[in-house]
Amino acid sequence: MVRSGITTTMMQGALYAAVPALLLMAIVDAYGYPFEPPYQVMAMLGAVFSFLLLGRYDLLAEWRMDRPGSVGTQLLYSWGVIVGLMLFIAYVSRYTGYFSRVIVTAWFVMTPAALALLNFFARWFTRRFVPHALAQRSAVIVFANESAQMLARSLQESELYRLEGYFDDRAGDRDAQNARIGRLLGRVQDLVPYVREHHTEVVFIMLPEQGIGRATELQDLLGDTTASVYFVPNFALYDLIGAELSEVEGVPVLRVSETPLFGIDGVYKHVFDFCAPAVGLVLLAPLMLAIAAAVRLDSRGPALYRQRRYGLNGQEFVVYKFRTMHVNDPDDRIVQARRDDARVTRIGRFLRRTSLDELPQLFNVLKGEMSLVGPRPHAVQHNEYYRKAVKHYMVRHKVKPGLTG
Repeated sequence: MVRSGITTTMMQGALYAAVPALLLMAIVDAYGYPFEPPYQVMAMLGAVFSFLLLGRYDLLAEWRMDRPGSVGTQLLYSWGVIVGLMLFIAYVSRYTGYFSRVIVTAWFVMTPAALALLNFFARWFTRRFVPHALAQRSAVIVFANESAQMLARSLQESELYRLEGYFDDRAGDRDAQNARIGRLLGRVQDLVPYVREHHTEVVFIMLPEQGIGRATELQDLLGDTTASVYFVPNFALYDLIGAELSEVEGVPVLRVSETPLFGIDGVYKHVFDFCAPAVGLVLLAPLMLAIAAAVRLDSRGPALYRQRRYGLNGQEFVVYKFRTMHVNDPDDRIVQARRDDARVTRIGRFLRRTSLDELPQLFNVLKGEMSLVGPRPHAVQHNEYYRKAVKHYMVRHKVKPGLTG
């Protein structure tokens, strides 16, 4: 699974910190001991260490104990480090006599089980209520090399990716070796048409091997010295393509373009986008009813205006707004509203100036077609124009359009 960003790490860290602290309180209470300052300090230290050392592990990752590099095994190893730190601090501070060995042992042993239960519940909740956050995604690999073969093995064992094959300009003697990656889908020049036609969701581009041979040669030569050796990546390239160092199924990658709706980020955003508009619609219902009545009384026509827009992954949906213009005959052309536009009604000018005409889009958010915050959706005709005129314009459709930008 892809590692998440800083905000997600903070939120995951808070959850991982709460589990050992609450568990220690429960164990102390179960054994009939008062939760006095020594145990409070232990709970606090356990929470702090868990936040710092466990927060980076994806809460929704599958605990594959048969894989040494899986999140489950790494998290258990980190908990072992925390246990060692706790024992060391207790020994140095000479506070070991204040604690019940039964309670401490039970806490150390039961915490991994509680973390596994947290992982199980988080995955169950996500599959039940936010299934798209853990849906299997189609993927292809560009450029075949040893790193591609390693990545392919990890993707084929993963429940989150469906590897369709790879693209490469080299063929012949390497075909048998590259068969481990999957089916050859074409040359590199065929990538974009394939992605468009098959709606491929993830593209892994392996960095070219040019220069690796020379670097390895220098490393061998420097092996006869006492110098420390570091390979420095091309940070100018990072800035140029907007890349971030990340990880996919234990394989280091450079993340260039990813949707925040995948994985644990998608869960947080979905919960927020469901709860916030639900509360907003209840609180704003009287205002919205008054606006609808004012629109109907001000001019002939319906209170709501409907228009097709592009949403997540370029899928069309119908957006709702309070009508701000006079009703005219249908026209295939969409003319952008101008200052002092004669088509705008009296109440419409006020609604546009205050952005109150956008309030019905709370229903779009509640339906899952939009988000509270995201790029504003454009009319279909405008979208088709901008995708040809603006480079990388379609990247904005990797997230849901927003009620506010």
